[in-house]
Formats: sequence, C-alpha cells, structure tokens
Amino acid sequence: MSLSLTKFFSKKRSGPVDTVAAEIGLPTNVSHKFHVSKNAETGQLEGLPDPWIRLLNTQISKSEQDEHPDAALQAIKFYNYSIKRKPPDQEVFKPFVTQDLIEEESQEIDNILTKKYRSNDSDDDVLISERQSTDDQAQRLPELPPKVNKPPKPPPKPAPRKCNDRVDKTLTEILEDLNTYQIDDDLSLEKDVMSSEIEESPILRRKTECIGMRLNKEQIYEELRAICQCGDPYLRFERIKQVGAGASGTVFIATDLQNNQKVAIKDIDLSKQPKKELILTEIKILKEFHHPNLVNFLDAYLVDEHLWVIMELLEGGPLTDVVTETVMKEVQIAAVCREVLKAINFLHSKGIIHRDIKSDNVLLGMNGAVKVTDFGFCANIDGDEKRQTVVGTPYWMAPEVVTRKQYGKKVDIWSLGIMAIEMIEGEPPYMKETPLRALYLIAAIGKPSIPRWDNLSPTFQNFLERCLAVEVDERATADELLSHPFLENCAELSTLTPLIRAAQKILQKAFN
Repeated sequence: MSLSLTKFFSKKRSGPVDTVAAEIGLPTNVSHKFHVSKNAETGQLEGLPDPWIRLLNTQISKSEQDEHPDAALQAIKFYNYSIKRKPPDQEVFKPFVTQDLIEEESQEIDNILTKKYRSNDSDDDVLISERQSTDDQAQRLPELPPKVNKPPKPPPKPAPRKCNDRVDKTLTEILEDLNTYQIDDDLSLEKDVMSSEIEESPILRRKTECIGMRLNKEQIYEELRAICQCGDPYLRFERIKQVGAGASGTVFIATDLQNNQKVAIKDIDLSKQPKKELILTEIKILKEFHHPNLVNFLDAYLVDEHLWVIMELLEGGPLTDVVTETVMKEVQIAAVCREVLKAINFLHSKGIIHRDIKSDNVLLGMNGAVKVTDFGFCANIDGDEKRQTVVGTPYWMAPEVVTRKQYGKKVDIWSLGIMAIEMIEGEPPYMKETPLRALYLIAAIGKPSIPRWDNLSPTFQNFLERCLAVEVDERATADELLSHPFLENCAELSTLTPLIRAAQKILQKAFN
C-alpha cells in the first residue's frame, strides 16, 4: 500500500523585480514602494500591485474585501509569499520549525510589498499559479505510487571502515545551531536575490555570529561517519521496491533482515546537496526525537557519498484513507486525537512546532498504532500528493498563520481541531475552495462551521471549541487537552484495524 512520510513547509521566496534602465551616476534596479491602506470612503484596499488586485478580485468578492480588508490583504501576501517557494520534492528535509524561525518568516512576509517586482514575474505568473492551484484542488482519493520501470543502479557497496567515536551535543545546542544555520542560509539566499537592489526596508535582525564556524566538507563527512552505523547496509536491508524519486533523493521500501520489519529508506546523494551541514544537523536532532507516537528515525548509513536514512514504515497507511473511505465513531476519533496530542506535546516540549498536522501526516499501523510524521527527513511514499497545493496545505492552517499574529505552538492545536472535523466529515472545511480563497476565509471567519455539530456529544463539542478558539490565549495547550474529558472515553486502538483493512480494500493499496 502507499503512504506518505510526506512533504515539507519551506520558507524562502524571491521577490519580483522591475528593471530600470541604467544611467551613469544613478543606482539601477531601484525598489518600488507600495503603501497599502484602506480607503476611508470606499473601504477598499489601495496601493496593492495590479496583479494582486486582479487576483484578489477573481477569488474574493468586493463585498468580502470591504468587510474584511485586513484578511484579504494578509491572504494575498501569504499567497504570493508561498507560491515562489522551492517545490517540496526538491527539498531533502522539512526544516524543524522553532519560534525564532517563525519570527524571521513573519518579518519577511510583512515586508513582502517592499520587495521589487522582477521582470520575469509577469502578471500571468501570478494568475497561472492560481489556475494551477485550482487544478490541483485536493482530490479525496490519493493515487497509487507511480510505476517505476527500472530502479536506478544502487551506489557501490562501501569499503570496510573503522567507526569513529560518537560525540553528541545536547538537543538544545543542536537546535541553536540549526536556527543559526537556517537564518544564515536565508540571508545568503536573500543576498543573491537582492544583489543588484537598493533596498530601503528595515534590515532584519539576523543571527550571524556563527557564520565563520561552519564546517568544511571533510569535517561534515567526518561527523556523519561518527553518527552513522558501521557496516554494510546491503547486508542488512533487502530492497522491495522503489516508491519515489526526486531532486532530494530516492525512496524505497526494504526489509530489515535483522528483525524482518519493513522500513522506508531515503537514499540521498550528498554530492548533489549544497546544504550538507544542515543535513548533518537534522540527523543529530532526529536521533534525539524518539517517541511512541512519532514515525521514528531508526538508523543512518554513509555509503561513499550516499546517505541512507532509515525510517519506520507503518503499513496501515495515512489516516486520510480511513477518514475518506469509512465512518469513524466518536470514541475512535477520541483515540486518534489522544495519540496525536501525545506526539504534539512531545514536540512542543522540545521547542518544535509541527505546523502541518493533518490526516495525511498521521500514519497508522495494522494494529491501530497512531504516529505523526512529516518533520525532519521525508520519505515520500505516496506518489503525487493531490492535497498539496502551490501554497502548501492551507485548509488546516490556524488564522494566525495567515495573519502572523501571536503565532506559536498553538497552531498545531488548531490543526488538530480541523483534523477532528476531517474525521467527522471526511474532509476539512473549505476543501473545495481555491487556496487563496481558503486563506481569506480562515483569516476572516476564524472558527469554521461544523455541519453535524448538533450530533456531537457535549464533551466533543467542548473539545473542538478548545482547539478552535480564535484567540490564541483561549486555545488549549496540548498538555491541557490530554486531560480533557473527551479523551476519557477512547476506543481501543485495535478497533481501527477493521477500518484500515476496509479502506485498503477499497483503494486497493498494498506494499507487496
């Protein structure tokens, strides 16, 4: 069967440019400034670039813009910020999301209108992106993995080597290094984008103290050898089939001959990866992140310049299959929410925000085990994820992700509430809307309506209200929700097994 250890939420975009003819003694490529304001008489937004206005008018009515101008502005800013990001299948990993990273990202989104329109960003570019996002509207039936005629030739077997002594930093130190590296990397990317620009925007606070402390290639490989397993992975793992390939590497399913368990392995060609130090840091963090409700990192091997990352594989597939093909009882929904909350609470205790909680990123074991995935290294085992649009997956986003107000750990709690609605209705709110319109509705309306609200028990209603409180201060924490009365009456996880088997039969999914 197919499943997803899925996609990433990366954060960079390059701003568009308006090229100005050079003149001796004068600067070239000068920024255009946009001052956006609300017309006191008409209530309409003024000062937006023309392509943005046209796009807004195709997705959000004038009356809606008049009623919630700030929501319309934040939605279009977030949308344009997102469509230029690097495609997920070109990323080796999904960066760990911390509060520092969010603050930097928020500043960039707030300053998006001070970035110049680049000559290669035509009006059609924005509109085409919206048409693509409409065409990619979430299909409720995930596809089987694409057929692979012939898998690529595996890298040569490694020569015997001596294991290095392993010296590990504390998790706190690793996260600090990660934040520094990510921010420095963004700085270098922005420097490339803005190299010919004169920018009057406020300079963002950057953590650059450690730029000179980066490791060289030999040091990176030395540290990788120290944290990777010794031995020949070809003697331990027997390949079953390749299930994905992209710029970030090849993914295949294999049997671990030590315990006869199936695993997901991502084969990353380090010679093609410019961010080797960041990959090293991610592995160090993943080694610390073991929890019963996370899809865990198991091992890593360095095969010449190929890094093998071995992850758990859950044969029950994504929760999406169950919610779209079967009807769950409240006690089963409560059981899934409890297990996911355990994972969220663990991540939050480590200072990590997941930021993409949804049924696609909750994997099930055939025994009913519930595990959260899609953080750190990704093994895409689900082919083309139809529910991934050009702006990521907006339907589960909390309002503050769009508005950037009081943005923190509780975005995961909101997403859990939306996922609970998925388990009730079979899909999240606004699923049939285009991504831009969905972003607007999330920012403007806040808590969505739930069609079968009156059919829910009072404790379930209260649980959802605690998850979907628009005011962040009123929204519950993961720790608080773990003590909620709704979770006191949970079904046994084994009761999920018949639902998993029924969904697999309908979707004709199988690993063998």
